[in-house]
Amino acid sequence: MSKFSKLIQKQKENQAAKKYRFNLEAKTNANREGVLCACGSKKSYKLCCELIHKNIELAKTPLELMKSRYTAYVLGDIDFLMLSHHSSTRPISEKEEIFKWTQSVEWKGLEILEAKEIQTSEGFVTFKAFFIENCIPNLIHEKSRFLKENDHWTYIDGIHS
Repeated sequence: MSKFSKLIQKQKENQAAKKYRFNLEAKTNANREGVLCACGSKKSYKLCCELIHKNIELAKTPLELMKSRYTAYVLGDIDFLMLSHHSSTRPISEKEEIFKWTQSVEWKGLEILEAKEIQTSEGFVTFKAFFIENCIPNLIHEKSRFLKENDHWTYIDGIHS
């Protein structure tokens, strides 16, 4: 391996370590009193999304579930992401890959553009989620669809813009 290749490899390892530290720090900080929730509510994590992460039935609207899912991505809470995904489209076979991806990006914020409950069992949330991946700013712009399953809201699918 050339000196240049070794240097590139070392930079990649440093970036991966930095991303891991960022995500570990986010998860650790989330459990501290007074740390603001990643969903942007201006409430502490303990009084916001953590409640839903511990009991999904507390998400009374698609918007609340959307925000709690974003926070789960920030924290790498893959079990909640699977639980909050509708059983008909739940990506169980991709669980490990999704977890690795959540750990490889630095989440920067969530912007809710629109939230609608069409019926008592179906709703939509349009959002932008901002993140940095491989030192490049990026975003997910999606209109997500939510359905009730087993008396709680679940994410079923979305249309990306």
